[in-house]
Amino acid sequence: MIVQTTDGSVLMRSNAWVHILRRLGGGWKILARFVAAIPLPLRDLVYDFIARVRYRVFGRRDEVCPIVPPNLRARFDP
Repeated sequence: MIVQTTDGSVLMRSNAWVHILRRLGGGWKILARFVAAIPLPLRDLVYDFIARVRYRVFGRRDEVCPIVPPNLRARFDP
């Protein structure tokens, strides 16, 4: 996972997830604080493990990431 923030910085792997959780707000923001407290090498190790097994656990679907039509793109952060 790679996320480019509004200030132009690029976040990868578990840092990207922490950023997303913070942006979701509410209880997710609290979870982001706990996750951010875990040392980065350990967080990325867990992230890599989940990335390896996700298709075995959740299956693979080709239509999960469609190209978003222009009229719906405005609903997403830039």
